[in-house]
Amino acid sequence: MAFDSQGLLGPEGLLAQALSNYEYRPQQVEMADHIYEALRNETHGIIEAGTGIGKSLAYLLPLIYYTVEENKRAVVATHTITLQEQLFQKDIPFLREHLPFDFAAEVFKGRRNYLCLRRWEEFVRSGDKRLKELDLEALNLWAQTTESGDLSEAPLYIPPQVQLAICCEKESCPEELCSHFSGCFYWNLRHRLSKAQLIITNQAMLLADLRARGRVLPNYHSVIVDEAHNLEEVATGAFGYELKQSGFLAYYRIGSQLENTLRDMVPEYVISDLRLLLDQLLKEATQYFREIKPLITGYTLLLTEDNRAHFGQTSLPKHLEDLSALLKECDLEENETSGLLTQFVDFTAELKTTLDLILSGTDPSYVYWAEIQNGAPAVIAAPIQIDDFLQNTLFEHTPAVILTSATLSTNRSFDYIRGRLGFSEAEELILGSPFAYERQALLCVPAGAKNPKHPHYPQQAAYSILHTAAAAQGGVLVLFTSYSLMDQVAKLITPKLNEVGYTLFKQGDGPRLGLIQDFEKEPRSLLFGTNSFWEGIDIPGSALKAVVITRLPFAVPDRPITAARLAAVERSGRNPFFEYSVPQAILRLKQGFGRLIRTSQDLGAVVILDQRLLQASYGSQFLASLPPARFSRDLDDLRRLLGN
Repeated sequence: MAFDSQGLLGPEGLLAQALSNYEYRPQQVEMADHIYEALRNETHGIIEAGTGIGKSLAYLLPLIYYTVEENKRAVVATHTITLQEQLFQKDIPFLREHLPFDFAAEVFKGRRNYLCLRRWEEFVRSGDKRLKELDLEALNLWAQTTESGDLSEAPLYIPPQVQLAICCEKESCPEELCSHFSGCFYWNLRHRLSKAQLIITNQAMLLADLRARGRVLPNYHSVIVDEAHNLEEVATGAFGYELKQSGFLAYYRIGSQLENTLRDMVPEYVISDLRLLLDQLLKEATQYFREIKPLITGYTLLLTEDNRAHFGQTSLPKHLEDLSALLKECDLEENETSGLLTQFVDFTAELKTTLDLILSGTDPSYVYWAEIQNGAPAVIAAPIQIDDFLQNTLFEHTPAVILTSATLSTNRSFDYIRGRLGFSEAEELILGSPFAYERQALLCVPAGAKNPKHPHYPQQAAYSILHTAAAAQGGVLVLFTSYSLMDQVAKLITPKLNEVGYTLFKQGDGPRLGLIQDFEKEPRSLLFGTNSFWEGIDIPGSALKAVVITRLPFAVPDRPITAARLAAVERSGRNPFFEYSVPQAILRLKQGFGRLIRTSQDLGAVVILDQRLLQASYGSQFLASLPPARFSRDLDDLRRLLGN
């Protein structure tokens, strides 16, 4: 059962025999061999795998062979649940069918993705008015027959607020003391994980396990981190802290449920005091967030010595201390209720820790700020650097960690991503795409492109977008770095689009997936999007013929975490613009560029409306990092490429 990459992925290999439309890609074989050697030698690796290589199979095959041969366990961590589900629902079943041996693989999502049978029963008994929205008979049947309990697999739509009421949540789970423990979907999955050779999860769950010191996932030997260009951002959230009113509402809800459960089990004064303290906490939280909201005059507000005192004026820590002391007076025999009590005690301690860290603001390794999220205030502490966190929790304790993505290098170097993640010891590999970019794609910086600071830049951008749409005859994705410019350009071009019969789909006008699907169906259309549209969009074929990038995607420096990281680079004596801003923007630009060519048959252009790409001193670094498309200054070359 030795691993033979050519026998699996070669032109006459196992996959070629199984797939009628199989395309041999030597880069895929090279990547698979590189990963297998890293696993055998217990070394780390970092691999940039260009679009179209087929990196999923390139890492799954050596990972499966190695774990089965050596009886080891491996984890694959993606950034998105979409890729996670693709691996488990498409790639894993395919390999199970065609590999000459069996292997055990499981998919693992956050626990709130799974139905809690105890909470489901309580919800049904409660007579909640939201029950009228549900087909109870169908949901009951599904709850009794489903093997996974994954709420996304339910046979009918479950509103988000109902999902929140019936999902498995850590803070109200009595774990092995629960009367439904033997049939619990989440804990049965946790048990199966301990027997699996391969666990497909996401980066958030991997990092939750690191933060919990290995109490979420079973021990593993190796990790593949796919979409690894997102790892710093995910780790920043995982190792950070956040205070929101919704968190206190959840605490109050769970505490109230516990209060009802504790009746007749503890002295009456405990019940009355618990009710009083919970009410006081909720009242104080409501007042606190109401009072700090007017202080947040912009989208974000950095917390400094000048304004921190205003955010620390609250008795919330004292209320939590009183609750903690009261809960210690509850002496219960070991049963389901004692399990609920233990979790609530832990919830109280975690909330108190978060409060103390954020409100004190004394840890210099964090940056502190307040912001408005969906109309509600939030106070946040985020680590300025995550390299030490990852080094100490992941890289030092896992024999083989391999980071991969289509966008990890800048100017043919991994120095930036290594420094950001603390990934010092790793074998490197850069694999270009198998696509013929010189033949399939144009990189066009129109002759009229301006610097985004030019007063007439929006008008010039609008003109170039219309010209691109005319040359491509629709199928144009336009990527922006700000909502304001997107709305301004949309207003400028809409009359002309209406005049010539083109449809504009714009982010904010509907659900992201729905906009993308409508765009694919309508040939004479344009799709405008900001941050979330720069990656994760896969539109092969003639539905997408041009990607317009309005400006080089430099991060906004007034975002607190970005500003803190720029300042940290400067304090170290280095140039923050060239060592942080430029490489970060290069990776983002590569993501946007990667939306265009998705198959060997695709044709189109990436149009960049920012003259800095050609005139700024750093522009050459951007150009050197992009795929080798044919360069042009004339948008009519797109018309000629497409034969329009």
